[in-house]
Amino acid sequence: MKLASLIRPSSKASPRSDDGRPLFAIGHVPLTGDDVGALADFYASIGFRKVARLPGIAILELRGGTHVAISTGPVGVTTLDLMVDEVEATHELLALAGAEPSDITRSFPHRVFTATDPEGNTLLVHSSHVAGVV
Repeated sequence: MKLASLIRPSSKASPRSDDGRPLFAIGHVPLTGDDVGALADFYASIGFRKVARLPGIAILELRGGTHVAISTGPVGVTTLDLMVDEVEATHELLALAGAEPSDITRSFPHRVFTATDPEGNTLLVHSSHVAGVV
């Protein structure tokens, strides 16, 4: 397929698919820890969709189809930068899950807080501001 066929005539500076979505999406985000199963269970408990659990790896899915690939490796080295529609409800959910969220602050154009998963990885949670169809 030629690039020209992917570019909508009204938007030559910004290639888009035929349905207006950006051409690229994040496919996989690596996340490591000591206990793959426990970490996968934590993320499933807060709303990630379980896709697969194999020896040494678990795959969970986010909105938009991005997969988080959890495998054995260094702990506390990953930051997941997440966007949600309901900041307060997500803050409460993470508090109930034991993730010890920080206070919610404003960082234009977002409302934002941080939390920590059971392996010490950081969750940076922002209010959503998507622009168009995603």
